[in-house]
Amino acid sequence: MVPLTMLPVGQEGVVKGCRAKEVTRKYLEGLGLVPGTPVTVILENTGNLIVAVKNSRLALSKGIAQQLLVEVAL
Repeated sequence: MVPLTMLPVGQEGVVKGCRAKEVTRKYLEGLGLVPGTPVTVILENTGNLIVAVKNSRLALSKGIAQQLLVEVAL
């Protein structure tokens, strides 16, 4: 498992966990970022990410993206 920030643009990963505090974790779950969910990095700009999740695009700060743990999809 690696932080979401480590995925290159265009690479798909699967959310495996979150190291964030409970409030942030609940917020991310509300956005659909729960364990088992595929996520693809669309754009990276100075560490901040645009990701595709369940037919939506989300903007995540570098700090939050570093706390999301993903496994690279094969």
